[in-house]
Amino acid sequence: MENGIGPISAPPAGNKPRGMGILFQIAALVFAFPAVVWGVIVVWSTAFPPICGDSSGVVTLGVVGCWIVDLPIGLLVLAICVFVKNGAARLRKIGIGTSLVTLSLPIIASIISQTWHCP
Repeated sequence: MENGIGPISAPPAGNKPRGMGILFQIAALVFAFPAVVWGVIVVWSTAFPPICGDSSGVVTLGVVGCWIVDLPIGLLVLAICVFVKNGAARLRKIGIGTSLVTLSLPIIASIISQTWHCP
C-alpha cells in the first residue's frame, strides 16, 4: 500500500530505556549509598553526642564533613536522575528520592548541632 494517498503510519517510537541511561542511573545510586550512610552516621552522632568536653569539636567536624561529602554527591545524583531521559522511570524516582535524602542529611545535622550544643 505504498502507492496509497493516505499517510503512511509507522509504529510509535516509544521512549524505551537504553543501556547507557540505566548505567548512569545505577552509578549515581552506587555513589549515593555511601553518602547516605555517612550522613546518617553524622546525624546520629550529632543527635547523641558524647559527654561535653570529650568530643573536642569532632561533632562539628563531622557536620562539616557531611556538608562536604553529601552536598556534591546529592546534587550529582539529582542531576543525573533528572537529565538522563532515556533511563528507567523507576530508577529515576528512586534516584530523585535518594538525592533528596542525601541533600537533607547535612541540613538536619546542622540543625541538631545548633540546638544540642554543650553549654
